[in-house]
Amino acid sequence: MLDAALTTAAGDGGVDLALTVTNAGDDPVTLRFRTGQRADFAAYRIDGEAERDGTDGDADPVWRYGTGRLFTQVLGSETLESGESTAYEATWGDPPSGEYRIVGEVTAEECDLTATATVEVD
Repeated sequence: MLDAALTTAAGDGGVDLALTVTNAGDDPVTLRFRTGQRADFAAYRIDGEAERDGTDGDADPVWRYGTGRLFTQVLGSETLESGESTAYEATWGDPPSGEYRIVGEVTAEECDLTATATVEVD
């Protein structure tokens, strides 16, 4: 059983993101990837109460980590032993001011693992 947690830290250089994946089960879990990309992050502007609750599913992100990036086209895998964690990190450079819901997603095959956080950018 995998758990995910997303942390954010807004600073002068942008917003630092870390998606931490932990194997909370008793058995090893292997994540299989189709490319060199291990995680993706998306930022959604929070403009109303529905978005704050995470129910704005139709909105387009104002930023997505993988957009415009090239990733190696090679199969890969990572195995997490019981209790082991790994973190996937990215930085959203120079975001516009506002409040955002950030969604982090593991890009492994047959893995539906996401975590969300909110961040205020001044």
